[in-house]
Amino acid sequence: MKNIFWLFGVLMLLTSCGGEDDICLNSDSTPRLKLKFRNANDQLIRMDTLYIDVDFGKDSLRNTTTAVAVDSVLVPLRIDDSSFTDFYVRTRKAGPRSKIRVNYEAKSIYVSPACGFKRNYENLKPELSQPDPVQSIQTNVTSLTDENRINFYLRF
Repeated sequence: MKNIFWLFGVLMLLTSCGGEDDICLNSDSTPRLKLKFRNANDQLIRMDTLYIDVDFGKDSLRNTTTAVAVDSVLVPLRIDDSSFTDFYVRTRKAGPRSKIRVNYEAKSIYVSPACGFKRNYENLKPELSQPDPVQSIQTNVTSLTDENRINFYLRF
């Protein structure tokens, strides 16, 4: 009788451990906006220093990026019900900053029980309201579903 319980226990253990682990990977999370940089001659450049502050609403301006010698950066967008995100770009800590507003249509997508929902953004439209140090913005890809493609080129 003990052998039957032992065999039954082993069979239950083998059949209950066949499921896949539910782990949330980076590719399943809300993507960030990808920016690259160009000079006045339309050549790709590396920025020696760069500071990006993002306004997440409710008077919470947060420095999300402080970078040295970079050719691209990833900027998070708001995940609330707002239809825009403001961010500020500086090349020096105490220097002038350009204000950029990105308008979009956000859509929530269910990923899995571990990840929950992620936001994708469509119809990205940048507006440059303070053109120093950023002189202009060139749009490359107007949808944001992953972090692989460059969305905007900032011209310095």
